[in-house]
Amino acid sequence: MKITFICAVFPPEPAPAGVMAHQLATRLARDGHDVTMIVPIPNRPEGIIYPGYQKRLRSSTVTSEGYTLIRCANWLIGKKRRNVSRILENITFGLSSAWAAWRGGRPDVIITETWPLFATQFVASLANWWNVPYLYYRQDIYPEAAEQAGILNPAGTLARVCRAWDRHLCSHSAGVIVISETMRSLVSVNRQLPREHLTVIQNWMDESEFPVWKGNAAWRRSQDIGDAAFVAMFAGTLGHVSGVEVLVDVARSLQEETDIILLCIGEGGQKQAMVDEASRLELTNIRFLPFQPVKRVPEVLASCDAALLTMRPDSADSSVPSKLISYLAASRPIICAANSESAVALTVQDADAGLVVYPGDAQSIADAILQLKREPEMARQMGENARRYFEEHYTLERAYRQFSELLRNTEACDAQ
Repeated sequence: MKITFICAVFPPEPAPAGVMAHQLATRLARDGHDVTMIVPIPNRPEGIIYPGYQKRLRSSTVTSEGYTLIRCANWLIGKKRRNVSRILENITFGLSSAWAAWRGGRPDVIITETWPLFATQFVASLANWWNVPYLYYRQDIYPEAAEQAGILNPAGTLARVCRAWDRHLCSHSAGVIVISETMRSLVSVNRQLPREHLTVIQNWMDESEFPVWKGNAAWRRSQDIGDAAFVAMFAGTLGHVSGVEVLVDVARSLQEETDIILLCIGEGGQKQAMVDEASRLELTNIRFLPFQPVKRVPEVLASCDAALLTMRPDSADSSVPSKLISYLAASRPIICAANSESAVALTVQDADAGLVVYPGDAQSIADAILQLKREPEMARQMGENARRYFEEHYTLERAYRQFSELLRNTEACDAQ
């Protein structure tokens, strides 16, 4: 089967969606499929091209894993990440990726996991012109995610236009892939689509690359964190939807607990404001670090005593943070500050892998940290439950079986 897969992020960028796309392409190529990955020149999260790469309109290589990798130029968001730069990034990658796909020739199916809505539209138009089925793979749901971040007015004309546009893209696809049942319900209702048009394939991690860390505490010592300290860690994108800014208030609530440290690892639009506010308040119990090397993530997460997952109070299921899977795989208890009906909260509750508290409530999060610190046996059991749940629901093998079945069904329907 000839497959063209267009993804807006890709290694060496650290975004989990890119890592998963690489793993999926590798498995498909290993099974004999002719796979072409079309991706940007690596530049995220800073919006600066990585060392060793050049800004070319198009470059192509056959990887050691057996798939063709094409990198396309696009507008860079830059460190200031202005909205106009985001829109230009969206449009330019849509144009360059569609052009690269056209040059590669007509495939049997296109998988598009790119920026909404412009970039997806260019690829969808090419697929329709070729009369080739395309699978619309969604990690986030727009414009709902933009509405929750305060960027769009849900009742405004622009939001209504975006929903209608996205419905058109969904309905003309061979199928829509979403990453949770609650997201499936959201899209089905908001886009007026039959549920059978949507397939749930939950995100995953390669279990062979994320063993339970049993090594020494070298990373923890490198951060000058003593063995007696209780570390509560947020690891992921510090963006608007994450609601991570509440952790500064959590740190303020825990100032008297001198053996508790909050670690915020990652980048994102909220980070600098958090750093500035923590400095203004002279907080010494909250630290900020950049994304860590991918190969060290199991060790980094194993260095914490509790994993923090925050969401905005008004968040629905327009997105599901991928850090949830990392936390489960790391065998660490999770403090989930999210709507109790959200996918992340329901997962933590179903797995009995942590504590669910109200989102945006700094005192509730602080109390949960103190509870896990004071009840180490409960925390240990929750960590073991987390890993067990990961192995049952979030492995690469499970996801690959679902993708393979979906591709076979898509090919069969197109042949009819």
